[in-house]
Amino acid sequence: MAKKIALGKGIASLIQETPNEILSQSLKDLDKQTEKKETKSNNVTEDSSPLLIDINTIVANPGQPRKIFKEKDLEELAESIKQNGIIQPILVSKAEKGFELIAGERRLRAAKKAGLEKVPAIIKRGTDKEKMVMSIIENVQRSDLNCVEEALAYYNLMDDFKLSQEEVAKRVGKERSTVANFLRILKLPRPVLEMVQKDLLSFGHAKVLASIQEREKSLRLAEMAVAEQWSIRELEKKMKSNPVVEKTKPEGNKELENKLDDLRTKLEQRTGFHFQIKGKKVGNGQIVLKYTNEAEFNDIFEYLMKS
Repeated sequence: MAKKIALGKGIASLIQETPNEILSQSLKDLDKQTEKKETKSNNVTEDSSPLLIDINTIVANPGQPRKIFKEKDLEELAESIKQNGIIQPILVSKAEKGFELIAGERRLRAAKKAGLEKVPAIIKRGTDKEKMVMSIIENVQRSDLNCVEEALAYYNLMDDFKLSQEEVAKRVGKERSTVANFLRILKLPRPVLEMVQKDLLSFGHAKVLASIQEREKSLRLAEMAVAEQWSIRELEKKMKSNPVVEKTKPEGNKELENKLDDLRTKLEQRTGFHFQIKGKKVGNGQIVLKYTNEAEFNDIFEYLMKS
């Protein structure tokens, strides 16, 4: 039902890696032959040549967007590292003592399991915001985050650094509506989010459930979707027809309500904003745009002005 999030392992990752001895020698050659190069982008500088760093001098980043690391996947990657080494360096920044990890925690954990004493790393410098953005981008590009972790990462960028959805979208290279759709799922009840994190429900299921305003209704539908293994399309149909969920709903024009629900869903999927549509048989009604904070209001305003 729900597609498992890609974790970056398998034959593709194996053929991209080289044995530790070759990697170690190539890094030493690079260190001798290559001068450190600083590139400026958003006030971030980096040492472009990877270095071998003592694994025990690297501490985890508390702002790491990825929170779930499956033990089986780590064991498989550790075995791959034993046989093939690590070719893609992790990203770190200099700390008061040693280094702080920016991106590559899964590789770092697996390297420890594999018994490596040193790992290849690229040292980057920047503000806390810039390092957080780098961490999110690296994880997103590698598809290392589940959709809840990705949504929380975008939310933290907005909340901690007062960025709008538009600004976050530009920094991570996504459409603003895509970022908005990720943020919308955070409104789901915690048990539903846990189902998504456990791969019991997909991001598509979460988007459908996020369009439901009633907390209990979304939770009941999520539990039924998991128990009966509904597809996303089946979940959408059950939202409109399931008598257990709809029994408290007052009688009305079902055909009109279904049509308005379809239109609301299309609007929300296209824009990422939360809509409420009220219509009557005579043809009049209301379209309401909802927002939860000033940043979201500004996003709605800018979107409408551009449109």
